[in-house]
Amino acid sequence: MKRLIWMGSLFYLLMGAIKVTVAAIVTVLLPLYDRDYTDAGALIFIEFGASIIGMLIQPWLANRISKKTMLHIGAIGVAACYILIAFLPPWSILIVGIAIAGFLGGIIESVIAAVILEGLQSNAAIAMSRLEIAFGVGSLLFPLAIGMLVRSGLWNYALLGIAVYCIFLSLFVRFSRFEGVESLFLPRHLTDLPHVVPATAASSGPVGAVVAAAATNHPSARLKRLWVGGSLLLPSFVFLFFLYGATDIGLVNYLPSLMLETGMADAGTAPISVTVFWAAMIVGRMFAGYEAERIGYRRYLFIHWSSMIVLLSLFALNRNPVLSYTLIVLLGLMLSGLYVVTLVYMKKLMPKNIARNTSIVMAGCAIGGGLFSVVAGRMLDTVSPSYVQWMMAIVALLSLITYVLYAKESNMQVEQNEFAHAEGSIK
Repeated sequence: MKRLIWMGSLFYLLMGAIKVTVAAIVTVLLPLYDRDYTDAGALIFIEFGASIIGMLIQPWLANRISKKTMLHIGAIGVAACYILIAFLPPWSILIVGIAIAGFLGGIIESVIAAVILEGLQSNAAIAMSRLEIAFGVGSLLFPLAIGMLVRSGLWNYALLGIAVYCIFLSLFVRFSRFEGVESLFLPRHLTDLPHVVPATAASSGPVGAVVAAAATNHPSARLKRLWVGGSLLLPSFVFLFFLYGATDIGLVNYLPSLMLETGMADAGTAPISVTVFWAAMIVGRMFAGYEAERIGYRRYLFIHWSSMIVLLSLFALNRNPVLSYTLIVLLGLMLSGLYVVTLVYMKKLMPKNIARNTSIVMAGCAIGGGLFSVVAGRMLDTVSPSYVQWMMAIVALLSLITYVLYAKESNMQVEQNEFAHAEGSIK
């Protein structure tokens, strides 16, 4: 099981780089291709739109081919696309390359998330937080590599480095064996067995403790009845992930532009804002899973979404450079665990069809990020950047409202179980 967690972390490192590729190279591409912010927003939307298709088609593919095969083909395909992009093809071919990389990235991300969530039945937030830390490291290191290589005119080499890493991942999956959990990768039509990790698969250490706990904690009949009666839960989660994607992806892609356009940074220092944001995200993800398990998922989500409203409103009002970076750090800390905790909480309330539900809500997240990127790009070309900042605050408010509404669909017993577990952890 430890090898499975490591594999997931290595692939999420790649996912972090893929998600920020367009944002990292867009300042170089726009002048080279004589494009503007509207074209950048469209490019981001195409990448996320392609990833949506990949996420949605993954469950269909999982019924027919091995998940290892999907990971193997996906990694090789992303490598080929990044090599193509590195050589600066015509704009139309560049778009195709980015779209294919996004499509394959969507398949890879949903495969890894589904395997981990199906394999772990308890304390999954902690295990998923480890993957999200790797995602954050990839999102942090790739823009830094681009930034350092831009000055020497060798930024293409960062893309070639990602291609080499993809080939390594393909070989890793091809020759690795995951004893005790190999059935998680099989096509659905070959096995009717539930994807539960046996107790003997648990390894030593913190990860092993998570797996050992998961092996003895099955969803209760009460939760199953909740899933049957909670018809509004899945649409509510999809909409919540849609709003999360708008907030997260909007900040990642347009934070440097907002800092530049509001006069809080110049062209040389604006990219630092993304580095600061991702550094805070990584630190927050180190503790997000433990915090959520300790205080309960429902309370965690309420506190963090409420904080996002306040911080984004202050960010829209502020024009002081020093205070802006303080707010960026706090935004990174508050946003760091929302994706993982919401995903695990969804699994807790809807223990059936985990792979399908995971792909659907992840697609919703990508749609939200892509649409927000298009709208924000057009707004930055036509109106004051403060409108984009306030739009983010409004999205956070809608997220909290959505969460409060769907939380009413959950059973009070779920919360009692969470707090009972939290008290046992404290003791």
